[in-house]
Amino acid sequence: MTAAWQLTLAERHCRVEWRKSQLTWQFSHPHAPNGETRLSPIGAITVNGQPVQWTRLLGAQETLGPHAAPRLAVTLEDSAGHLRLVCHFELFAGHAFARTWGTVEYIGNEENDPPLLDGAAILHLAVDAGASMTLFHVEQFSWPYHKDFFSQRQLPLIPNLTPYELRMGSFPAHYVMPTSCAWVALRAGAPDPSDVTPGRGPGLVVGIEFNGKSRLRAWATPELVALESRIDDLAHLLRPGEPFELPACFVGAYQGDWDEAGFVTQRFAEAYVHPPMPDERYPWVQYNSWKYGQEIDEAQQLAVLERCAELGIEVAILDLGWARTIGDWRPNPVKFPRGLRPIADRAHELGMKFGVHVAIAQMALDAPAAQAHPDWLVYTGNDYFGAGAICLGHQPCREWLIDALVRLVGEEHLDYIIQDGEDVVKHCTRTDHTHAPGDSNYANSTAGLDRVILAVRQAHPHLVWENCEDGGCMMTYRMARLAHTSITVDNIATYATRQGIYGASYPFSPRYSVRYMEDDPTPYTLRSAIFGGPLILMQRIGDWSDAQMADTKAAIAQYKQLRTLIRDAKIIHLLPPRHNVEHFGRGWDAIQAVSQDQARSVVMVHRALGGAPQRAVRPRGLRADAAYRVRYADTGLDYIENAATLQNNGLTVTLDELSSEVVELALHEA
Repeated sequence: MTAAWQLTLAERHCRVEWRKSQLTWQFSHPHAPNGETRLSPIGAITVNGQPVQWTRLLGAQETLGPHAAPRLAVTLEDSAGHLRLVCHFELFAGHAFARTWGTVEYIGNEENDPPLLDGAAILHLAVDAGASMTLFHVEQFSWPYHKDFFSQRQLPLIPNLTPYELRMGSFPAHYVMPTSCAWVALRAGAPDPSDVTPGRGPGLVVGIEFNGKSRLRAWATPELVALESRIDDLAHLLRPGEPFELPACFVGAYQGDWDEAGFVTQRFAEAYVHPPMPDERYPWVQYNSWKYGQEIDEAQQLAVLERCAELGIEVAILDLGWARTIGDWRPNPVKFPRGLRPIADRAHELGMKFGVHVAIAQMALDAPAAQAHPDWLVYTGNDYFGAGAICLGHQPCREWLIDALVRLVGEEHLDYIIQDGEDVVKHCTRTDHTHAPGDSNYANSTAGLDRVILAVRQAHPHLVWENCEDGGCMMTYRMARLAHTSITVDNIATYATRQGIYGASYPFSPRYSVRYMEDDPTPYTLRSAIFGGPLILMQRIGDWSDAQMADTKAAIAQYKQLRTLIRDAKIIHLLPPRHNVEHFGRGWDAIQAVSQDQARSVVMVHRALGGAPQRAVRPRGLRADAAYRVRYADTGLDYIENAATLQNNGLTVTLDELSSEVVELALHEA
């Protein structure tokens, strides 16, 4: 039996075909390499060590998704009639993207001996080569690789070379190998360090929606270039009535440089992936108590709130130390005898939101739940400030955590949660948990973390959720669906902050990339943290001098002036940061945000250590035949220049070491 279906939306086409017991699909768009991309079925799985052969087509249904975009669901069955697969495909209005996901369900009757799903592909993509191609990706945060985190890599895909392998998802920050954000871009041609050559050919981007550990392999033959993504450490029992959710992925087409690859991804994610922004001002300015350590109390933090209001801070956060202990999510009765509501209520009176830090996957050994349920602990080592790790894939443990968080948010009048806890996806081999031994990767991430966040947010729809996760080690598009924003870098050094912003702003929207600012406030350190998502001041604000208050107040005012421009802009990467072993940079770095109508632009320039005192920084992305008014924030330089001159000759910037400049460009109409 042969069958085919065609989804069409403007220039975007998705053709799904059932032929010779195989389901394949093609995504075509003028910006895709060679016009189309061949993809294998999302249902490429193995059960009990054997590949599943889908032999029966049971039916297909076409529907309409958001904005009248077409969707298709195809249902297949294996030869024994024990397994059923539903593959979903969809296109998107206004975006050159296709998305696919699936569910596998066991429909047999062997309840006491269910089949073991031990392998599953998220994606298999093939592109007719025709020429050499380059893969581009961005690494995640890693303590051992602090010099390289969020580094950008261009990998030449040359026929018959050993495949590249990228690790993605919830690998711990101390993992011995670098890991990658769950996004790659593909483009014809050889790697180009400058990446400014005009007339770039068509390319593809791929995003993975899975928080657990996965791997992506990339290789080339003389005929094609291929990408394959698979789930790591999978051992999932397919119990009757419990469908297995295959992680989703999306594929998009673009025309241009790596900045353009990032931009089209970000616009798609803003429209169809991210939760809606909480309000039109977002991203907010935040205070976080971490610089006080765990020595916090009600009187101290009430006093700090007054100074926060003076600065124009919009969210106040209590970090680790507010609770009785890790895993006992109730206010410490000594530090906060009246609970957290007095602080929450005062924050609200001052026009601020209020939230807390919760290490959701950690539990101290003396916590009541650990005493009552020692089996919930995956291990008891000194993993997180002396606490052990709990298994979110175990249903009773997960339900306890959901109840605790729902109660906490309601009782303490919380508006904001920071989720933390090293490597949420723990390795759990217990045989008495509700997941199969060896299935902790999938069970902790999908059945565990997903359900915790979704349940808490459903109970409190107003709640804003931030992912910390030991410095952004789950930079995936599944987490981007669940959380409003994510910490990129847990290293709070000023230069590391900029390094994280620079790299993370390829695959993720600026508003999704959070930075801590813990260094003493100066114009240089403050400005290093204002390009992107929420500006988080981790400071002993109550101890600041008048000069520090004035500097910070000015930086916050500048941030508020620029944040919506940066949030919605196309990000152009001008001069990459260069790290060294002292955790400071060398020389200059620069990044630019250009409004989508090209009428406004801001260039953020920093000089770290070394380098010449003066440099020409060339902006890009301006209207070719237009003139712009150019204003330097610090020097006061103000002039009008045409776009061609600005892009050819650059903006001349003179800086001392450890200083910065902000240059704004606005369309000038004579």
